[in-house]
Amino acid sequence: MLSLDPGTSMTKMVYCLPSEIPSKAEMLCMESELIKISKDSLDLYESGQMSRPNPENEAWIEYKEEYYAVGFLAQKYFEARINFLELKYENAIPKTLAAVGAIAMREGLNSHLDLSLGLLLPYGEWEDRERLEMGLKKALSNFSFRGKEFCVNLISFQCLPEGGGLVLTRSKKLGTDFNKMNIAVVMLGFRDISAVIFTRGISTGKTEGLGLAWMLERIKSRTSGQNLNDLLKAVHLSGSALKPRFFNTLARSKNAEFKAAEVAQIIEVAELSRKEYWNKVSIWLSVNIPVDIQQVIIGGGTSEYLATELKNLFTYTEISWAAELEEDVRLAFNLPPKKDAMCLRFTDVYGLFRYQKTTSTMSSHRAS
Repeated sequence: MLSLDPGTSMTKMVYCLPSEIPSKAEMLCMESELIKISKDSLDLYESGQMSRPNPENEAWIEYKEEYYAVGFLAQKYFEARINFLELKYENAIPKTLAAVGAIAMREGLNSHLDLSLGLLLPYGEWEDRERLEMGLKKALSNFSFRGKEFCVNLISFQCLPEGGGLVLTRSKKLGTDFNKMNIAVVMLGFRDISAVIFTRGISTGKTEGLGLAWMLERIKSRTSGQNLNDLLKAVHLSGSALKPRFFNTLARSKNAEFKAAEVAQIIEVAELSRKEYWNKVSIWLSVNIPVDIQQVIIGGGTSEYLATELKNLFTYTEISWAAELEEDVRLAFNLPPKKDAMCLRFTDVYGLFRYQKTTSTMSSHRAS
């Protein structure tokens, strides 16, 4: 049983083996990079390896006679870069194959498997879920992971818009009141932001390319020689008050005086870009979130970065931060508090996983 969020900054997974009693939830992350490669390039890579890394760090797959490197291998060896124009639902197929293969090898499973899969997509791509399901069924039935052939039977598939795991969690807590209220779900991610509005249970939504990457691209275009991954790390560690010590590693100059001036310039640009970014986000939210909303559920990795601004924007309504799932995630996987914001980033996919597990248990009880 696998719940998967093929995010642009990280592929996040929660899984369990229902055959184990009791079945224990496990979490797994993979870098989000993905690149199509040739058989010759793969053979050259394989010939130069002296050891065998963990499967999630050396993930390559083959299906339909095409080869893909996924995650850390794609990023580190094949120098793949994130393409913000690519559709997540198309990339979800090779990412799912890599996830299934990596988990199977980690857990010592055989090559013939039954899979219950839950998947999160941006609201703007959610309408493609039926096409995705057909593609997944076909691909899973015949693929190879690191040269091992797999035949996976997709026995159930649940696809929800990003924020769906939070909605399911919150609606369970609210019970019948959920369908009597006007509720907004706001997801702020690396590539996109989205808003789904539930008006007495009926949903509508929108997605916009205003994730944190918008701000990072702004900084990159106004400074010299920066890349998104390094900027993301500095911005994330520094938080809303941009501190010089987190930006020192971005300076390219070796001269101490020039380096200090370079860091100061990067911070000045970052502060301006942050203001411009929040201005764009706040306008979009104000346009797309009705004023009669009785509760707003806020999630996604970027929400912590903009927490103060979001609190000030939504003073007129009740805020549910990640459906109060952060502590549940921390306890489920024994994570230290605030560890790289990992608890927050896993709330949505963990909420989906718990829903999958509940519906699977219910189905098995009915069948018995």
